[in-house]
Amino acid sequence: MAQLERLQKRIAQAGVASRRKAEEMIVNGQVKVNGKIITKLGKKVSSDDIVYVDNKKINEESFEYYLLNKPAGYVSSNRSYPNQPSVIELIKTKTRIFSVGRLDQDTTGVLLLTNDGELTQKLTHPKHRIKRTYAAWVKGIVNEDEIEQLTKPIRFDGEIYFPQAARILKVDQKRQESLIEITIAEGKNHEIKKILDFIGHPVIKLNRDMFDGITIGNLKKGQHRALSEQEVEKIKR
Repeated sequence: MAQLERLQKRIAQAGVASRRKAEEMIVNGQVKVNGKIITKLGKKVSSDDIVYVDNKKINEESFEYYLLNKPAGYVSSNRSYPNQPSVIELIKTKTRIFSVGRLDQDTTGVLLLTNDGELTQKLTHPKHRIKRTYAAWVKGIVNEDEIEQLTKPIRFDGEIYFPQAARILKVDQKRQESLIEITIAEGKNHEIKKILDFIGHPVIKLNRDMFDGITIGNLKKGQHRALSEQEVEKIKR
């Protein structure tokens, strides 16, 4: 007997969308199984069932995983925006891929892209506490008491942020700017900029140096490479 799995998982494994997005597609009537529209969650399918999303048959795909050194000026989105190029345009593949989480348009550095929707959801959900390290040039001279604040829970605007570690890398007395390294493990929207604003040091320039142990290495801005099998196995664990 063919093994059954949830419909949204099948869609995610085909690289069409994340599991959460697949659930939205089902509820919105965009999914058919064997020619019948499915609108309720909980449907299970086997490998013998034929699944369509937006009237296109999905196939089990081989997954692709890329590391991009994101340059400034690019949005981390599959959607097209006027006069705003997407990071997707920088990856040479015919496969429909998407970014693992987002970096602000002006933020640079480590960005993973893939067509593996299930892994993307795991890597971006706050409960999995995936570590991300950033280097931030900020306004003002940061002191050790302020760095200490970035190692404890911070509550403001109805949210609680849990920075993991921080240290001063460089101080420019002439420009009255500081370069700090900060590690977080949740990746909430604009998290780095918000917590640095909170301690009185707005971000001037922000670069992500590490995501779940993956670093840029020798990649120049705008360059990308496929992740190695070892790197893929690591982030899956």
